[in-house]
Amino acid sequence: MKKIQKLTRAQLTDQIMKVSEVLYTAIEPELEFMFNNEDDPDEDSFTEFLDMLDQETAEKIKEAAFNRDSDDDEPEIMLMENESTTSLDVVTEQGDGYIVILIENDINLTGNLFIEDYVTLIVTGDIKAKNIIVNGSLYCSGNIFCTVLFSASGNDHQTYSAGNMYTSLIAENGQYTVSESKIYSRYLMSFHNTIKGKSGRFVENTALENGNEASVLNPEILDENGFFDEDAFLNYINIHQPESLFI
Repeated sequence: MKKIQKLTRAQLTDQIMKVSEVLYTAIEPELEFMFNNEDDPDEDSFTEFLDMLDQETAEKIKEAAFNRDSDDDEPEIMLMENESTTSLDVVTEQGDGYIVILIENDINLTGNLFIEDYVTLIVTGDIKAKNIIVNGSLYCSGNIFCTVLFSASGNDHQTYSAGNMYTSLIAENGQYTVSESKIYSRYLMSFHNTIKGKSGRFVENTALENGNEASVLNPEILDENGFFDEDAFLNYINIHQPESLFI
């Protein structure tokens, strides 16, 4: 990706608000957490964000927010341009902390989109890719189109679309995944958090939600104890179609 310019939080806010107030409302709680450097932070300002998390993770985030004491802890914000039409790995460089990346156009890929856990990617447009793997956070002002949308993290990130989500498989292993509009998918897997379509969720075939993985899923993506194996799953979907994940 090509770096265009470094942004302040105020500039980022202005850029997002020009496109969608709804998108900014979704992003704001995470930004508030990232940039909260007060000695005695107002917990109400990011209560909505904390409410998505389990109690242990929420307490850790509160403690981290209280202990921030300098601008050096703030993430870098970059306006960037995607030049790839094949695959795109959105990752930090060695020594970097958290980074917020804004892309002000559509992303159209024939291959995969990968977002690492130290990245918050904001896209003011549609996203089209083969598979989308979100370890960090993804916020999209438009629609998301892909074969597999997989959101995984320690319950402290979010995958969000202000438009619709169109997938063959939508899955999460610890991340709040939400469409402001509708979700259309052939299959759904939800293990530790929530997949929500605010205007409707339409799943044609299997929907596994906090159920017995061993009774539904292909043994090739389960560990020796019969539980979902994330690494095995990620390797599997690069070779096989989503329908073969289920028995």
